[in-house]
Amino acid sequence: MFLKELKIENKAGLIREVKFHKGLNLIVDETLETNKKTTGNNVGKTTVLRLVDFCLGSSGKNIYQDSEFKEQENTVIKDFLIDTEVLVTLIIVDDLDFPSESITIKKNFLKYGKKVQAINGESILNDKDFDSKLKELVFHTEVEKPTFKQIVSKNIRDEKNKLVNIVKVLNHYTKIEEYEALFLFWLGINTDTHNQKELLVKEKTREESFQKRLKKEGELSLIEQQLEIVNSKIEELQRLKSSFNFNEKFEAQLNELNEVKLGLSRNSVELSRLNMRRELILESKSDLENEKTQIDVSQIELLYNKASKLIPKLQVSFQETVKFHNDLISEKIKYIEQELPEIISSLKSISRDITLLRIREKELTELVSSSDYNKDYDTILIELNSFFERKGNLEERKKFWISSNEKLKRISEELETINSEINSKDNIIQKRITLFNKYFTKVSSQLYGEEYLLSTQKSDRGYDLIVTNIEGNPSTGKKKGQIAAFDFAYVLFAEEIELKVIHFIMHDQLENMHDNQLSTILVDLANSINCQFILPIVRDKIPPDVDVEKYIVLRLSEKNKLFKK
Repeated sequence: MFLKELKIENKAGLIREVKFHKGLNLIVDETLETNKKTTGNNVGKTTVLRLVDFCLGSSGKNIYQDSEFKEQENTVIKDFLIDTEVLVTLIIVDDLDFPSESITIKKNFLKYGKKVQAINGESILNDKDFDSKLKELVFHTEVEKPTFKQIVSKNIRDEKNKLVNIVKVLNHYTKIEEYEALFLFWLGINTDTHNQKELLVKEKTREESFQKRLKKEGELSLIEQQLEIVNSKIEELQRLKSSFNFNEKFEAQLNELNEVKLGLSRNSVELSRLNMRRELILESKSDLENEKTQIDVSQIELLYNKASKLIPKLQVSFQETVKFHNDLISEKIKYIEQELPEIISSLKSISRDITLLRIREKELTELVSSSDYNKDYDTILIELNSFFERKGNLEERKKFWISSNEKLKRISEELETINSEINSKDNIIQKRITLFNKYFTKVSSQLYGEEYLLSTQKSDRGYDLIVTNIEGNPSTGKKKGQIAAFDFAYVLFAEEIELKVIHFIMHDQLENMHDNQLSTILVDLANSINCQFILPIVRDKIPPDVDVEKYIVLRLSEKNKLFKK
């Protein structure tokens, strides 16, 4: 898929219309540095990349919010986007040279009833459905993982983690199972089972947490040994008890009393188990709630509003980021709370049963106490009831252990099946890696005269991808060259094995590369590979041998910023 056009409009009319072509596409900042105040830093060249990213599924907050200092917002830009109802349209096509299938995406920055989020004229307001629809149209797949936003993450390198990491382009909290799905997808390996794998890993983590609580009361082997001793004691007391002779009615009452006490024991244990499960859920909920950002936003906003009078361009608010984070935590809380209503209902029911059994216990105890039997028999009964209660408690704890172990065994077996299926593809994975490296080494050699390699690293949790850097830690400029080499090589690799691929590569902050390598990327690589290399750059940072006018798709400056209206 290629970028064809990006259009920015608002209720006043057209603001910008950027038409892209194959090869090198330059977004040039032409600000003249006539004095120290005219740096051209906020003219909007990086914003073009972020608007494309916004159309492809990002929240768009990085357009008006600093990625590092998220509490700081550019309220001028944010208010402009919202108040003037900016609408962004992105058109992507299969082929720029011939008539082909196209996808038209429209999005704005409003919410609720005024929100616009559409693909080919179809309104899709749910972000997950929007992501799935794009993945289906672009990649012709309906697999759960990876998401479209994850797949396209390496194509739009506009933020710190994407500018310094070659393959680890997702956020810092991404687990290896998600990365495995993404890496295998990049290599053209089926990832149908990865959503199930991720769910199983989460279930396993929950069950292991439950076992940690069980261990506080003893391991399974200890419980089994305790049961052996308790059963032995009960048998001994039963023999002593049977040596006493009482009337038939008394025996019946006594037996019923024992059954009532056993029922009380079982219900008490079940009550304890349910309370433990409820506490575990509430503890998880509390942990999540503690993750919510509890910051007095209004005070911070007041402080920054005062500061903005002294520094007009100061970015001031991070309220939207706080809301997004807290909404995400709230969704997690909703998920873990699903079991609570049933647990609470069971707790009420068992509490009622315990109350009724207590009443019957009292009645039977009075009847038995009024009978004529000696103190020895009474002592035996007390001991026997005590051991029965202890036995019931131990049996329930044993049952928890057995059930939990069976769950973990089932989860481990299912994970092993999935991992075996993935491991069975190791041969094709290595062949794909070898083919990729054919292009990666060629492009990296063209840039630096050095050959960089991609390799896999397996663990119990899944596949990882590693880029081998022969010289150790590269300079910032060389690292950016490595990233560019990787992205160009991927397009060549994907085309050879006929994968559906996104043909545009968007990089920011290449200015600190040496002119030789920058020239190689801009002149040789970008125009010799079937792709689009879209680069925002300051005019005087472009190497002199690059025919700038030939490749410019958008001119910006301090006096001609992106949002000019």
